[in-house]
Amino acid sequence: LRDAKRALADMCNSLAMQHLSVNDYDNARQLLQRAEDMSERESSLRAITYNNMACLHRRVGHLRTALQHLHKALEIESALPNAHNPSDTHLNICAVQSQLGRHSLALEHAQAALIMLHDELFEDKQATLDGAQPFPPVAERMSVLAIAYHNMAVEQEFLGQLDAALVSYGRAMQLARLHVGDNHPVTAALTRAYDKAWDIIGVKQEARSRREEQRNLGRVPRTSTVSKSPVALRSSASTAHTMPARASSAGPRRRRGTGRTSSALSLTSSYGIGSRPLTKRPASASHGSMPAVGRA
Repeated sequence: LRDAKRALADMCNSLAMQHLSVNDYDNARQLLQRAEDMSERESSLRAITYNNMACLHRRVGHLRTALQHLHKALEIESALPNAHNPSDTHLNICAVQSQLGRHSLALEHAQAALIMLHDELFEDKQATLDGAQPFPPVAERMSVLAIAYHNMAVEQEFLGQLDAALVSYGRAMQLARLHVGDNHPVTAALTRAYDKAWDIIGVKQEARSRREEQRNLGRVPRTSTVSKSPVALRSSASTAHTMPARASSAGPRRRRGTGRTSSALSLTSSYGIGSRPLTKRPASASHGSMPAVGRA
């Protein structure tokens, strides 16, 4: 009977995500409620169900309710010795906290996901990242690692850590190209995000460097304000840094512009790689998007 309930709960989760992918929220909600009723209270399957409930609530704009479900999932996974991909829950929390404007908290969860993914995927971490050690055969999990770097980059950009953001965007693209493949939709999306990051952040970095150079020459008083816009104030908050060398990417060079590069991404338990994003982007965040990535 226990195995039958577990199989039924798993099927309800899968069907619910199919309904969610076509915006059939009522049926998705009913199926997830059945999955919750059928799953054991402190099981990985219950945590997966809470993650999917969070995806549903996030899709309809109930961000705080989504966050409550994610914290329930994380509480269960923290108590389990072999939890099912708890890094995915951290990435989902990152995406919701980012939408709520809590970028420091979002960054913490992106970093927690990265630590877990490295422990999950790599024995000799640096050798694998450098391509010297064979990587695990599960391309889906490697794409999740790349997305974790992408999410960290998004939050670093929001927090004005522009040099670090460029490095993280570049690492996300390089991991996807090395371990997932140049033709994969996740790789294509992360490459576009990196190109846009270089253009947008590069403009801010160059403007900041010019201001610092002018100050050093005594042309601009240190108390003057260059711009009243929030983006400009964030960009001028730090001293000038040396920009990292631009990594090679597959796409053509974009014309430089303004704005933000991208938004934090979330995962679902039953979407396959290349499925549609879970929600529309918040108006205050990104100019780019990419496919959602499913949990194994």
